[in-house]
Amino acid sequence: MVDAEYVVDMSSWIALSRTHPIDDHERTWAGIDNLVVSGRLKSPRGVYDEISAGRDRLWEWVDARQEIIFAESTLELLMLVAEINDKFPELADRNKEVLDADPYVVALAALPRRQQKLSGIGQVVVVTEEADCRDRPTKIPFVARKYRVSCINMAGLLEREGISR
Repeated sequence: MVDAEYVVDMSSWIALSRTHPIDDHERTWAGIDNLVVSGRLKSPRGVYDEISAGRDRLWEWVDARQEIIFAESTLELLMLVAEINDKFPELADRNKEVLDADPYVVALAALPRRQQKLSGIGQVVVVTEEADCRDRPTKIPFVARKYRVSCINMAGLLEREGISR
């Protein structure tokens, strides 16, 4: 187990629900639930809005835990989101019906580093299924790297945390 906090993008919630369906992988979801309850796994509120469009089994699971998974926007977070949007306007998809959560994912992970307080945890890591393209400012890993935040995918989180072995 690695001492880290995780900020999870919608793409990774979807990947987890597809590769490890909730009703078939109770042990995996219990491990994820432990991370949630311990406060080590968060997503910005916008990810909840994106997931809620599905109204499926994943939505039911996160909806039951929404108060502890989904971080509300603080003034500091909103200021960092505005900075990210100014520097990387192509990150957010302006054509979505709901607010694109990608800038919020990066900001939520970068904020503790900026505030230089990691609540006793070693690092904050973004969990996303987006490919790390070194020259694609439309992708979370590119922007996260600019804020010195590392990214892994959901399989990487499960491996790091020893979940679903």
